[in-house]
Amino acid sequence: MFCETEAETYADPARELLFQVARAYLERAGLTATDLVFSPEQHRILLNDGPRFQEVLQRVALLQGQHTKRPVSERMRELTAMAEAAIRRVETQAAGVPDGVSLQQALQTGLFHGGTLDEWVRSGVVLARLLAARTEWDARAALCLDLLEAGAGNEAHAMADQTLSEILRLKPAATALFGDANRRQMIETCLRLAGGNDPARMTPVLERLRTGLAGGSLERCQMAVRERLAEMLDGTLPLYSTEAYEEFNALLMLKQRATALPMLASDETVMGALTRRFTRFAAPDLLNPLIGRDAEFARKILTLLRLYREIEEGNARFELQGIISHYMEHREFTTKFVGPQSGKDDFATLSAAISTALMQADIPEPRKTRLLDQYRNQLGNVVKPAASRVAQRGVGTSRDAVVLRGLRMPLKNWSPVGILFGPCPASALEKMAVGDKVRIGVEIRGSLLTLDFTADAEVLRIADGLIAARYSCSDATITQRIQNYFTA
Repeated sequence: MFCETEAETYADPARELLFQVARAYLERAGLTATDLVFSPEQHRILLNDGPRFQEVLQRVALLQGQHTKRPVSERMRELTAMAEAAIRRVETQAAGVPDGVSLQQALQTGLFHGGTLDEWVRSGVVLARLLAARTEWDARAALCLDLLEAGAGNEAHAMADQTLSEILRLKPAATALFGDANRRQMIETCLRLAGGNDPARMTPVLERLRTGLAGGSLERCQMAVRERLAEMLDGTLPLYSTEAYEEFNALLMLKQRATALPMLASDETVMGALTRRFTRFAAPDLLNPLIGRDAEFARKILTLLRLYREIEEGNARFELQGIISHYMEHREFTTKFVGPQSGKDDFATLSAAISTALMQADIPEPRKTRLLDQYRNQLGNVVKPAASRVAQRGVGTSRDAVVLRGLRMPLKNWSPVGILFGPCPASALEKMAVGDKVRIGVEIRGSLLTLDFTADAEVLRIADGLIAARYSCSDATITQRIQNYFTA
């Protein structure tokens, strides 16, 4: 924003720029840029702190000087003159606004309407006074929503949108608006504000904001939600799990949810933050555990290709190309492409998925052609599974478990309706009888399915330290995933 006239110093873009350069001051003082621009009381406080006033103007001048290639000193003189003129106009308009005016009174008497510069400034003065009368941030946000929902004039609508967008980004307002939320909860809240349907803990103010955002007219608030989401996605600490494979898959799901929302799908800041998170998986400390969990080359290669698709950084992509090529030309490719735990169905699914991912990968054509040719040649010599694994899918692995009454026991095998687990401690068996109804937790950690769910179970048999039971899960989504797993 490059102000050329006094009128432009009051505009939303100018106040957004002021918010950016004076954000630390605003957060310490508990203000928005609307307060700072339209309140004579705040003008006096800032002017009495002369160095602070000059610092704000100088930061603006530096930014604009870099953009226009004009001398900073020249721009400082212009900004000072415009700021002083704006302060005088605000003071004049403030003198004509009744003390203690309410929002309803301001709307009824037309204080938020008018097309002249003086009327516009008067609207800002009224909004600044109403904001100052509210000490809590959620109350200030609710005031902005009240003004937006009242259908005030275009200038008042834009002013409320800009002010609310600032409140959404101010650190002192975070707890009042978002509650005592951790990073993951904040991400869920931002997704819901952006139009997502997944449940998230929302304060009443945010529920109202979500309705307003759905209308598409709150451009500044949309920007604030995107900025808050990008802030939550930034950083290096895991968001969902310290286990690399689980974190990777959770991030893939998060990206899928974000790209399904028009408000986020094309936002470079949000998508850039996600891309940076994926890029970190190309470093050895995350890449080794990411692909090391699978012994089969097919699953390693498929994970590498999925990761390649999500990153943009050139060096990381080059390194991944080299690792993919390493597995393609490995002397044990034909015997380790799939292991004994995989059947014909798994082989067909994995080989087709790798072929498709390779063809779609943004790899330079000469190298992609070599990789495809190498893959097809190697695939013809792979030792293929002897039979389908559909019947074997229910065999428990060393990482699968059942939790019963606080005790964690190995899962032996399972199906969509039945489960066998144990050996169970004698103390658990003593309190169990055929026909008992119990609540169990089930943890599945297979190569094709990772799942945690609770279920109601009926004990059918107790023998050799093992418990066989019939179970049902009330979660329809999980039930469908289980069905898909066993019928795939």
